Amino acid sequence: MISIKHRFTRAILCEFDVETIKHAAENGRADLCGANLCEANLCEADLCGANMRGADMSGANMRGANL
Repeated sequence: MISIKHRFTRAILCEFDVETIKHAAENGRADLCGANLCEANLCEADLCGANMRGADMSGANMRGANL
């Protein structure tokens, strides 16, 4: 189970029964607005259609990601 939390309030934005944040982002087309994705491995993730406004992506691996 993965929980994606708001970067400032730490409130849970969404939860997924998957192994990686990459799968959660791809499978749920999640609203990641304001999410804390620091250091996340999103290598080759398909993030088309995901709302990532205000998300903290510092240090995230985005190599080959479809944005």
